[in-house]
Amino acid sequence: MQRVTTSAVSAGALLISKKKLIPAAPFYKYFAISISNILTTTCQYEALKYVSFPVQTLAKCAKMIPVMVWSTIIMQKKYIGRDYFFALLVTLGCSLFILYPVSDDINPYQRGRESTVWGILLMIGYLGFDGFTSTFQDMLFKGYDMEIHNQIFYTTLCSTFLSFCGLVVQGHLLMAIDFMLRHQDCIYDILFSR
Repeated sequence: MQRVTTSAVSAGALLISKKKLIPAAPFYKYFAISISNILTTTCQYEALKYVSFPVQTLAKCAKMIPVMVWSTIIMQKKYIGRDYFFALLVTLGCSLFILYPVSDDINPYQRGRESTVWGILLMIGYLGFDGFTSTFQDMLFKGYDMEIHNQIFYTTLCSTFLSFCGLVVQGHLLMAIDFMLRHQDCIYDILFSR
C-alpha cells in the first residue's frame, strides 16, 4: 500500500509540475532498481530476526564498500587506495564497536542473537543490494534526462506490481486485505508514514 501511495503522490507531483509522465528510461532499468530495493528491504527486515536494531544501524557504516564496488562495476568510477583504506577503516571501527561493546549496560547481545551466520549473511545481502540500488539510481540520473519524481513513480510502480505478484503467489493477498478491513486505522499509517 505504501508503494501505491508513493506512486500516486509522485505521479501527482509530475502532473502538477507539468512534467512528462512517460518513462525517461527503459522499463527494465526501473525494474532493476525495484527488484534490488525489494531485496534490500527483505534482507533488512529478515536480518532483524538475527541481529538487533542497534547492530543493524551500525552495520550501515559498511555501506561505503558495496557502493564503491558497484560504482566501479556499473559506472567505471575510479577510486584511489586512500578511499578504500578509509572505507575499510570506518567499517573496521564499526565492526569492533559491534563485536566488543564497552559496557554490559549497553550490550545489545543479551539475547545472544548477534553471532549467527545467517544474520551476518542477511546483513551482507542488505548492504550489497542497497549499494546497488543507490548506484544504479545515480547511473539513471546521469544517463537519462530524468526528473526525480519520474524515477520514483516508475520504480514504485514496478515495486507495486512485483509486491502484488508476490502476495498472490504466496497466497497472502486476501489476508492483507482482511487485515486492513479489520484494522482500518492502519490506513492512516499507510497513507502518511512516508
